[in-house]
Amino acid sequence: MDPIKALVLGLLQGVLEWLPISSQGNLVLLAITLLGLEPSSALSFSVYLHVGTGLAALVYFRREVARIIMRASEDDRRLFQFLATATFVTGVVGYPLFAFVGLASLYGEALLALTGVALLATGLMQKGGESRDMPPPDGLGFKDGLILGVVQGLAVIPGLSRSGVTTTALLIKGFPGKEAFRISFLMSIPAVFAAAAGLAIVEGIPPVDGGILVALSASFVSALVSIDLLIKLAQRTRFWKLCVVLGLIALLAVLPSLF
Repeated sequence: MDPIKALVLGLLQGVLEWLPISSQGNLVLLAITLLGLEPSSALSFSVYLHVGTGLAALVYFRREVARIIMRASEDDRRLFQFLATATFVTGVVGYPLFAFVGLASLYGEALLALTGVALLATGLMQKGGESRDMPPPDGLGFKDGLILGVVQGLAVIPGLSRSGVTTTALLIKGFPGKEAFRISFLMSIPAVFAAAAGLAIVEGIPPVDGGILVALSASFVSALVSIDLLIKLAQRTRFWKLCVVLGLIALLAVLPSLF
């Protein structure tokens, strides 16, 4: 794999993973055009490249992940159960879609557009709710793990953003913007490693060369930088404005498919 092209793909993956733009959909297209990969190989490559962003999230939330694994408190135990449930359901929903991704990709742009509209609507609802006290959500339970697992599993469809749909679902449930980001990013950690491990079992461990290592390293670094910037932006900005901006980004990403 050409190191320069691998570097570009890795940098893009790291940034796009946290935005409501399908990093997988864009990577598949770029891997086909830049690297000349077959569609099936490009899809597998995009799955493995997510390991870089998963590592970045793991490093960024390393202390929290350690507490969750140790189940140090009742909140940590509930979050552990939620993440385990969501990851299992993601696999149950995502694997069949991955197997039939040629058909599923027909709906990717439509679902991405729906995500954009949902983000816009959520932002406007949050703006309207700033003037009144909003009841906090009850937390995350087993039922939430089932629902968010299904939502995250749908993101296997090229064109649909994992972070976009999961963050939107959490915002609709009533979580504050920073918390919705945090939970969505935590959900990505077990999901990407489970996906890569499952694919390696089904298809065999892929050959590793310098280009792959460059792509993974670039994905890790750019994801670590961009996740920090996005969370800081969520802290400093009225979140309804950020929702509107992200919603518009998602809708703009759909426009090329209309022409």
